[in-house]
Amino acid sequence: MVDEVRGTCIDRIWAAVTADTGLEHELDRDHRKGLIEISLHQQNMTAKPLWDTMRAVIAEIVSRENSPYHADQANFKSLLGYMEAEYESLYNKRNALLHGTWLIGYISEDDPHSEKFRVRKFKTTADGLVEAAGLPQDVTELSSLTDRCEQLRTWIAEIDFSMRKNWPLSRHFKKEEKRRYHRVRPSSEYWTTFLEKHS
Repeated sequence: MVDEVRGTCIDRIWAAVTADTGLEHELDRDHRKGLIEISLHQQNMTAKPLWDTMRAVIAEIVSRENSPYHADQANFKSLLGYMEAEYESLYNKRNALLHGTWLIGYISEDDPHSEKFRVRKFKTTADGLVEAAGLPQDVTELSSLTDRCEQLRTWIAEIDFSMRKNWPLSRHFKKEEKRRYHRVRPSSEYWTTFLEKHS
C-alpha cells in the first residue's frame, strides 16, 4: 500500500517533468526516473509524508487550468480526503505491527492451542505511555488488515491509472451519499467500497 503511494508520486512527477522533453533513449528515461526516486526512498519518507506528498503532487497537477484533469479537481480532492482516513488507520496499525513486540505461542486457559497472539506496542502521550489498541490477535484479523491494505492500494493505483489514461474519475469511482465506491473494472457494473469503516 505504501509502495503504491510512493510509485504514484514517482509516476505523476515523472509524467509532469517529461511531458515535453521528447526523450528518445530508454536509458535517459530510466536515469531521470531514478533521480526522482532518490528523495522518495529516503528513510524519512515514511507512510505519512509519502501520502502527503502524493496528495500534494496530484493537487498541483489537477489545479492547473490547462490540466486535462482540471474539471475533475473537486472529485480528486474529495476522493483523496475520503481515502486518507482509511490510509491513516492502516498505516498506524502497520507501524504498531512493524515496531511492536510480537508475543506468539503462549498457551493459556482461554487459548489452549495458542491460536492468538499479542503485539505489545506503546506510544507516548501527554498522559504517559498508552498501549496501542485494536491490533489483530489472530490470523483472521491480520488477514482482514491485509485485505484492507490491498483494497486501498487498488484505489490508489486506479487514480494513477485514470491520470495515465486521461480518464475522468467517474469511470472508476462514484459517490453515493457519504460513501465512495470503486468500479472493479471500467467495463463492469460491480462496485465496491472499503471493507470496513475507518477505525
